[in-house]
Amino acid sequence: MNFLTSGSWWQSRLSAGHVTPEDLVALAERCEHLPAADQRKGFEQALRVLADTSLAPDTGVRVDESMWVSLLADSGAFESAAIALLPSVATYTISRMGDGQYQTQIALPSGAGGHSRGAHALSMAVLAALLRALARDMIEAKSAH
Repeated sequence: MNFLTSGSWWQSRLSAGHVTPEDLVALAERCEHLPAADQRKGFEQALRVLADTSLAPDTGVRVDESMWVSLLADSGAFESAAIALLPSVATYTISRMGDGQYQTQIALPSGAGGHSRGAHALSMAVLAALLRALARDMIEAKSAH
Protein backbone atom coordinates (compact mmCIF):
# COMPACT_ATOMS: atom_id res chain seq x y z
CA MET A 1 0.00 0.00 0.00
CA ASN A 2 1.39 3.39 -0.94
CA PHE A 3 0.57 5.82 1.84
CA LEU A 4 2.66 8.64 0.42
CA THR A 5 1.50 9.57 -3.03
CA SER A 6 2.12 13.27 -3.27
CA GLY A 7 4.39 14.49 -0.52
CA SER A 8 1.64 16.98 0.36
CA TRP A 9 2.01 16.48 4.11
CA TRP A 10 5.52 17.93 4.13
CA GLN A 11 4.89 20.41 1.34
CA SER A 12 2.24 22.17 3.41
CA ARG A 13 4.66 22.42 6.34
CA LEU A 14 7.37 23.92 4.15
CA SER A 15 5.02 26.39 2.50
CA ALA A 16 3.90 27.62 5.92
CA GLY A 17 7.28 29.32 6.22
CA HIS A 18 8.59 27.44 9.25
CA VAL A 19 11.74 26.35 7.39
CA THR A 20 14.19 28.19 5.16
CA PRO A 21 16.17 26.75 2.24
CA GLU A 22 19.31 27.30 4.32
CA ASP A 23 17.84 25.14 7.10
CA LEU A 24 17.19 22.34 4.61
CA VAL A 25 20.69 22.51 3.12
CA ALA A 26 22.29 22.49 6.58
CA LEU A 27 20.23 19.45 7.54
CA ALA A 28 21.21 17.73 4.29
CA GLU A 29 24.87 18.28 5.18
CA ARG A 30 24.35 16.77 8.63
CA CYS A 31 22.55 13.73 7.21
CA GLU A 32 25.25 13.18 4.61
CA HIS A 33 28.02 13.12 7.21
CA LEU A 34 26.29 10.86 9.73
CA PRO A 35 27.80 7.42 10.22
CA ALA A 36 25.51 4.59 9.08
CA ALA A 37 24.90 3.68 12.73
CA ASP A 38 23.29 7.11 13.32
CA GLN A 39 20.62 6.99 10.59
CA ARG A 40 17.90 7.23 13.23
CA LYS A 41 19.25 10.66 14.26
CA GLY A 42 19.08 11.87 10.67
CA PHE A 43 15.47 10.75 10.32
CA GLU A 44 14.46 12.25 13.63
CA GLN A 45 15.88 15.64 12.63
CA ALA A 46 14.42 15.52 9.12
CA LEU A 47 10.97 14.45 10.25
CA ARG A 48 10.90 17.25 12.81
CA VAL A 49 11.61 19.72 10.05
CA LEU A 50 9.32 18.17 7.44
CA ALA A 51 6.42 17.00 9.56
CA ASP A 52 6.90 18.41 13.03
CA THR A 53 7.13 14.92 14.47
CA SER A 54 9.85 12.72 15.93
CA LEU A 55 10.42 8.99 15.78
CA ALA A 56 7.93 7.02 17.86
CA PRO A 57 6.23 10.10 19.32
CA ASP A 58 5.08 9.61 22.89
CA THR A 59 2.18 12.02 22.44
CA GLY A 60 -0.07 9.31 21.04
CA VAL A 61 -0.68 7.88 17.61
CA ARG A 62 -1.15 10.37 14.81
CA VAL A 63 -2.83 8.73 11.87
CA ASP A 64 -1.30 10.65 9.02
CA GLU A 65 1.21 9.98 6.30
CA SER A 66 4.22 11.20 8.25
CA MET A 67 3.51 8.57 10.88
CA TRP A 68 4.13 5.76 8.41
CA VAL A 69 7.56 7.13 7.59
CA SER A 70 8.30 7.53 11.28
CA LEU A 71 7.25 3.93 11.96
CA LEU A 72 9.43 2.61 9.16
CA ALA A 73 12.44 4.52 10.46
CA ASP A 74 11.74 3.54 14.04
CA SER A 75 11.68 -0.13 13.05
CA GLY A 76 15.07 0.20 11.33
CA ALA A 77 13.72 0.15 7.77
CA PHE A 78 15.67 3.30 6.94
CA GLU A 79 15.87 2.78 3.17
CA SER A 80 12.12 2.17 2.94
CA ALA A 81 11.45 5.25 5.05
CA ALA A 82 13.64 7.39 2.80
CA ILE A 83 11.96 6.19 -0.39
CA ALA A 84 8.53 6.67 1.22
CA LEU A 85 9.32 10.38 1.64
CA LEU A 86 9.63 10.84 -2.12
CA PRO A 87 6.63 11.98 -4.14
CA SER A 88 5.43 9.09 -6.31
CA VAL A 89 6.19 11.07 -9.48
CA ALA A 90 9.71 12.10 -8.46
CA THR A 91 12.61 10.86 -10.54
CA TYR A 92 15.65 9.56 -8.70
CA THR A 93 18.86 7.57 -9.07
CA ILE A 94 20.89 5.98 -6.32
CA SER A 95 24.34 4.48 -6.66
CA ARG A 96 26.89 2.89 -4.37
CA MET A 97 30.49 3.76 -5.08
CA GLY A 98 33.45 1.42 -4.77
CA ASP A 99 34.42 2.94 -1.42
CA GLY A 100 30.97 2.17 0.03
CA GLN A 101 29.64 5.71 -0.08
CA TYR A 102 26.36 6.59 -1.80
CA GLN A 103 25.32 9.12 -4.41
CA THR A 104 21.74 10.15 -5.11
CA GLN A 105 20.00 12.55 -7.48
CA ILE A 106 16.35 13.51 -7.15
CA ALA A 107 14.14 15.59 -9.43
CA LEU A 108 10.84 16.72 -7.93
CA PRO A 109 7.68 17.07 -10.04
CA SER A 110 8.32 20.84 -10.13
CA GLY A 111 11.62 20.22 -11.90
CA ALA A 112 13.74 21.27 -8.92
CA GLY A 113 16.51 18.82 -8.19
CA GLY A 114 19.01 17.94 -5.53
CA HIS A 115 21.91 15.58 -5.08
CA SER A 116 23.98 13.91 -2.43
CA ARG A 117 27.56 12.69 -2.72
CA GLY A 118 29.55 10.77 -0.17
CA ALA A 119 26.83 9.75 2.28
CA HIS A 120 27.67 6.78 4.51
CA ALA A 121 24.18 5.24 4.26
CA LEU A 122 21.76 4.89 1.37
CA SER A 123 18.89 6.36 3.38
CA MET A 124 20.91 9.43 4.33
CA ALA A 125 21.91 9.96 0.69
CA VAL A 126 18.24 9.95 -0.32
CA LEU A 127 17.29 12.23 2.56
CA ALA A 128 20.10 14.70 1.80
CA ALA A 129 19.22 14.83 -1.91
CA LEU A 130 15.53 15.32 -1.10
CA LEU A 131 16.27 18.13 1.35
CA ARG A 132 18.44 19.89 -1.24
CA ALA A 133 15.75 19.46 -3.90
CA LEU A 134 13.17 20.94 -1.53
CA ALA A 135 15.48 23.86 -0.78
CA ARG A 136 15.91 24.47 -4.51
CA ASP A 137 12.16 24.24 -5.01
CA MET A 138 11.58 26.85 -2.29
CA ILE A 139 14.12 29.21 -3.84
CA GLU A 140 12.61 28.84 -7.30
CA ALA A 141 9.08 29.33 -5.97
CA LYS A 142 10.13 32.56 -4.22
CA SER A 143 11.85 33.92 -7.32
CA ALA A 144 8.75 33.18 -9.43
CA HIS A 145 6.68 35.58 -7.30
